[in-house]
Amino acid sequence: MRTEKSIYIPRELESFRNQIESSLVDSIWITPTEGYLSLTDSKFAGYPYLPKSHLYPKDSNDEYMPLLAQINFSDLPINPLFPSKGLLQFFVSNKFSYPIGKKEELLFQQDFKVRYFTTILEKNQLTEDFSHLMMNRGFPIQKEMKLEFHKMSEPVSATDYRREKFLHPEELKDEFHSDVGQTFEGLYLENYLAAEHKLGGYPYFVDCDTRKNSAFLKKFDLLLFQIVSNDEQGIMYGDSGIIKFFINQHALRSLDFSSVYFIAEQF
Repeated sequence: MRTEKSIYIPRELESFRNQIESSLVDSIWITPTEGYLSLTDSKFAGYPYLPKSHLYPKDSNDEYMPLLAQINFSDLPINPLFPSKGLLQFFVSNKFSYPIGKKEELLFQQDFKVRYFTTILEKNQLTEDFSHLMMNRGFPIQKEMKLEFHKMSEPVSATDYRREKFLHPEELKDEFHSDVGQTFEGLYLENYLAAEHKLGGYPYFVDCDTRKNSAFLKKFDLLLFQIVSNDEQGIMYGDSGIIKFFINQHALRSLDFSSVYFIAEQF
C-alpha cells in the first residue's frame, strides 16, 4: 500500500502553506482494478456479502438495489476514523442509473442503503445465488472491480465550506500574486479539487457545499465514502457526476450507520 504524508503546494500558494497544512486530514484513496473477487472482498459493484439471515435491500419501488461498493475494513491501512474489522456496504437504487435532476439529496434510507456487519461469517452461512439481480445498463458502475487502498493526507478541498476557516477570504486579495494572471480560486480549484474515490478526507462538490447554510446538515461532518465518474474505469454517474455519503463522526465511532446523508450530483 502506498502512503503519502506530504502534499504538493504550487509556488503561487507558498505564502499560504501554514494555513493549507493546518487543514490536513487523513483519508483513504481508492483505486479500482481488475481481479478475482470473493463475496467478502472489498469491491465496486458485483455481488455482496449477504448472510442467509438477511434480506437483500430493496428501494421504495420494492426493487432490488445494486451494490455500489463494499469495504472490508481489514483491507484498509490503519486509520483512527474507521474500524479495523467488519464490512461496510453501499447500495443505491436503479433510479440513479438514469438521473434526471442535477442534484439528488436523501436522508432516509429508502433509495439507498448503508449496511455494516461487525463480523464476517463462513461461506456456508452466506447467500450465493443472486440470479434474481439484473444489472441496469445505465448503472454508474458497469463491472465488478477489486479495490486497492492508499493512505493519504489532504488539505481542505476547494468546495468544502470549511475552507474559509483555514483560508480567510479577506486575506487572499492582498497576499496572492500570480505571474500568469491566475486567480486564487482558480489555482486552488485546480490543485485541490478532491475528485477521487475515497473514504474520509474532504469532499468534491460540483457547485457548492450543500451543508454550508444548514446547521442540521453540518452534523454530517465526515465524508464516509465518495465515488466519482471516470471513463477509463467504466464509472459514470449521469453527466460526469459524483456520489457521496456523509456521516457524523460520533455515529461512526459508535458504528451507527442509521443516519447517513446521501448526495448525488451531475454537471
